[in-house]
Amino acid sequence: MKRIIAVISIMIVLLSFIIPASAVEQDHIIYQASFELEDGITVLTEVIEHIQTRSSTKDYTNRHTFSKDGTVIAVISLYGEFKYDGTTVSVVSKSVTQTDTYEGWSYKQNAFTSSGGTITLDAKLTKLLVLSIPFTMTLSCDKNGNLSYT
Repeated sequence: MKRIIAVISIMIVLLSFIIPASAVEQDHIIYQASFELEDGITVLTEVIEHIQTRSSTKDYTNRHTFSKDGTVIAVISLYGEFKYDGTTVSVVSKSVTQTDTYEGWSYKQNAFTSSGGTITLDAKLTKLLVLSIPFTMTLSCDKNGNLSYT
């Protein structure tokens, strides 16, 4: 009896290595650009699509990486999931998923709102109460699933 249980256990373990995971989510960068602000601050903007099997929702992350003189001072990421059906669009979920700051900088969120198919983050980065970088990040989806962002 012990041999039968041992053989069955070994077969289950071996089969678990063969069966691949089918619900794997993939990320795809659909936009990437950088621009320079005043005071030598460079912002790298990346919009990432989280590809899923569901066709009536879309998930995106809008990530801003702020740097000064080649050193990263902050990484801020805005996530949004949208549901659309050709006539309406709505925000299923939203969150600020990353607010990492470095080199003495700090993050302050002023407002985080959604309306219709648009998510807006109004925030700023500060250092020593003297330097301040206000910024706004948005993700918008229309009724047909087309994305826009800033």
